[in-house]
Amino acid sequence: MSTSIFQRINSGWLTTAYATTTAVFIGIQSFLIAVLQGPWVSFHAHGAVLWAILTAIVVTTSLVAAAALLFGGVRIYRRVCAAEAKAADEIYHDLLSARETQRLHRARMHEVTSTLAGVRSASELLCNSETLDPERRVAMMTMMGSELRRLERLVRAQRGGADTMPIDVGVIDVDAVVHNLALAHEASGTTVVHEPSNALAVGSSDAAARIINILLDNAAKHGSGAVDVTVRHEPGEADQMVVIEVSDDGPGVAPEVRERIFEWGVRGPDSAGQGIGLNEAHTVADRMGGSLRLAAADRTTFVVTLPSAVIQRPTAEADKEGASDDVVAA
Repeated sequence: MSTSIFQRINSGWLTTAYATTTAVFIGIQSFLIAVLQGPWVSFHAHGAVLWAILTAIVVTTSLVAAAALLFGGVRIYRRVCAAEAKAADEIYHDLLSARETQRLHRARMHEVTSTLAGVRSASELLCNSETLDPERRVAMMTMMGSELRRLERLVRAQRGGADTMPIDVGVIDVDAVVHNLALAHEASGTTVVHEPSNALAVGSSDAAARIINILLDNAAKHGSGAVDVTVRHEPGEADQMVVIEVSDDGPGVAPEVRERIFEWGVRGPDSAGQGIGLNEAHTVADRMGGSLRLAAADRTTFVVTLPSAVIQRPTAEADKEGASDDVVAA
């Protein structure tokens, strides 16, 4: 961006014309005043008439010059203001873009750090625990592979400069997603209680994992005791929805930030977090056609809703076809 205003607005010709006009009018005025005060006017036979004519010319040209110079000055001022306004608008949009890019990078790093922590803990558990039963060991190794592949996709999207993670439309095995994340957090020392639900949702498994991982990470940092994850199908306003509740026995969300808990950078007065995770989870849930809210309950409970992959058909139609009421969306 140029630092010169007149280069910026490309109006050097206007400035030159303004300066030239000013010099010309000053020269004309000086000449007429010199003539008006010259001795030959006083001794001329019609000196009074000539003096009056010259005086009228001086006054008229003075007014014309003043009007022209004022008009030119106003034009230059307006162009300068327009150029400065345009430059300020560009700077403002650049700052907004830079802020969004910074937020994206910080949100991705937040997820990368959390995922790596779970994988590292599981790796240490596998290396140091001699009492881990074979089934549990296999489950841990499977989880590590799954989480590392998810991390690879996340880093690839970051390297590609994508402004948002893609939300692929597919069928999400919610139990499988929760199971992997529960193993990762249990390896870090957090007890996660989850009962199989056979729930299927529509969307991206990676996106669903980001939401649930953020909520489990939030419960591990700010809660206490075991973290309960319950999953169920519920009828929504239009279609079936999958409801995922993540609850803990922590002190809860401070009243002063409860209404703004999903805004970027908002955190409780005693929180050591950055106020990034819940905003990211809320954004991803919204992009998937679902929602994330804080429930009004005795325990700290975050409720995620996602579109269900199970379509509930009318009972009469199901009875007529002799089929189940529920079918999985293709």
